[in-house]
Amino acid sequence: MPQHQATAMEPVLSYNPGNGKTNHDYDVISWFEDVSQNAGYVQTQLLSQILKQNYGVEYLKKWLGNYNILEMDACALESLFSSVVPLASHADFEPFIQRIADGDTVPLLTQQPITTLSLRYL
Repeated sequence: MPQHQATAMEPVLSYNPGNGKTNHDYDVISWFEDVSQNAGYVQTQLLSQILKQNYGVEYLKKWLGNYNILEMDACALESLFSSVVPLASHADFEPFIQRIADGDTVPLLTQQPITTLSLRYL
C-alpha cells in the first residue's frame, strides 16, 4: 500500500521546524507558527498539489487543457492559474454538480469520486 505523502499543510510527527525539537516533542503550535510565517509559499504549494492531483478533470481542461501542468513548478503553475482561470461562483459549477447528482462518473471537478452531495441550502 502506498504511503501517504505529507504536505506543508499537514502537521506530522516527523516535522521539525528547525528549533532543535525531536519528533516526539513536536507540537501543533510550532507547526502553525511556521506555516503562518510562510503562508504564501504554503498556498502556492497547495494550489500546485491540488491542480496536479486533478489534472485532466473536465472543468480544468476548459482553462488548462493546452498546458502540461504536471511538468510546471509551483510558482509557474500559480501564475498560469491566476492568469487563465477566472473567479467562479456556484452558478459556474452548477451544471457539473447536476451531472454528478444525475450519476455521471466522469471526472468533472475532481479525480476522486464524489460519493455524497448535500442538497440542503443554508
